[in-house]
Amino acid sequence: MANSEWQVAGRVRPEWDSWLRRLHGGADPFALLNDVLEWARKQTAAQTALLLIPARGGQEIDFVLVMGQGAEELRGLRLRPEETVLDELLQKGIPWRYYNEGEQVPHSRGIRRGFKGLRSGVGVPLPGMPGSALVLVNHRQHEPFTEEDEALLLQIAPFFTLGMHLHALKQTLEWREHALGWLCQLPKQLGEELSLQQVLQVVEPILRAISPLAGGIWLYDEERTRLLCTLRYGTPLLPEAIEPATLPASDWQDTPCTIPTEQGLSANLFPLQLAGRLLGVLMVGTREKETAEMTEGRVPHSLTLETLAGHVALLIGYALLHEQLARRAQHLAILYEFSLRLGETRTVEAWLALLAENALRLVPADCCVIYFARNIDDPLTRMARYSPTAIQRLQPVWVAPPEDVLLNHYPDVPYSLPGWVYAFNAPLAAPDLAHHPQNLKEPLPGGFQSALAVPLQLAEQAFGALLLLTTAPREFTLAEVEALFMLANFGALHLQASSEWRTIRDI
Repeated sequence: MANSEWQVAGRVRPEWDSWLRRLHGGADPFALLNDVLEWARKQTAAQTALLLIPARGGQEIDFVLVMGQGAEELRGLRLRPEETVLDELLQKGIPWRYYNEGEQVPHSRGIRRGFKGLRSGVGVPLPGMPGSALVLVNHRQHEPFTEEDEALLLQIAPFFTLGMHLHALKQTLEWREHALGWLCQLPKQLGEELSLQQVLQVVEPILRAISPLAGGIWLYDEERTRLLCTLRYGTPLLPEAIEPATLPASDWQDTPCTIPTEQGLSANLFPLQLAGRLLGVLMVGTREKETAEMTEGRVPHSLTLETLAGHVALLIGYALLHEQLARRAQHLAILYEFSLRLGETRTVEAWLALLAENALRLVPADCCVIYFARNIDDPLTRMARYSPTAIQRLQPVWVAPPEDVLLNHYPDVPYSLPGWVYAFNAPLAAPDLAHHPQNLKEPLPGGFQSALAVPLQLAEQAFGALLLLTTAPREFTLAEVEALFMLANFGALHLQASSEWRTIRDI
């Protein structure tokens, strides 16, 4: 080793001891690298010192640390190696030295090709980190950097390699600890009554921590034809309802994918799968730079986010199951109470009031209408009275609460009722038969927006129909349809045994 190198090593060795002691004492590696870079800048009388690290894609370099002149404008800058005067240093790992005696206006941005201001510079590669470099720019004494300056950079370059690896490891450990802490707090945060709303409230904070810009969760509707937004924050990147066929990636159901948006951000979609069944997608919004990092899996969040998607799917799946069981238990309790009270009714009027009351309890709606079937006085159909295949009209006999429009609503046939469901486990009609009678519905009466109708029928004996109406648009769940069918069947059984029915049906 040359005498100058021994002298440099003598200057650096005590500093190495100090830096290592600070690391051992728990100092933040990134903050320590800042101090080391500033120390190197002062030791070499450089105006600017830089730490350059390749971006995740490997096609660009990031100005990760900058100390001295121009630090504010250079810190965070991203360039391609060929856009700088350091391409041989960055691409081939060859130490770089430069001196231009004629440059009169020194400026740190001179390192960018095409800009004036670079008068002198020296740079060395970081061992074990291809494409990375330590660079000093513009000597304060308007002199070239010396071999001793280059030797000093070579002496401290391994410490920067060590520091960057420790920094990445520290980030990963912090995120894993954060995720573990979140998982440990889950039972307490969810409480005793598990619900989808509780799950979303618990998931949102950690989503915001990973991606502050935007995020959300879209779940399938009951028919599994659309993805509906159940949680969203930040910039709205995706619509409230998504048609799965419109998603550009063909494998979005199996693997994470990225969708460009009009807002200049990227929507990163993660499928929410549980037991081989797709529940929906988790979305976070990122800028282009962050998207590239996440795609390559080099950001500490990326593992956390993909793992989080699995936990979220598990929570949502069990929350939906818990809610479904709770709804069914509530429905069964209402039906049981209805069956007990049904045995106490002695008149058709009491039966109508009880049926309407419990229908609104089972399926919250704004109005309930009960129709009785009335055959058209036609000799050809008189022999087929009260057959579901006979040509019938429906006559409203009970409206709760009373509505004049509905009291004067006489549908032609049961299946012309809006929202008519003939059987909860069968389709209404073939979708390709546009003129099929069961596809020809009457318009909703009285300005109502949604409807659900079920038959009051036992075997071949049709008594009429029960219709629920809402003023606001809504979708009825399968559990609600099933419960309403059971209610109608219980009511029809009791009505069949009623002595008053024989009189009512002949009115």
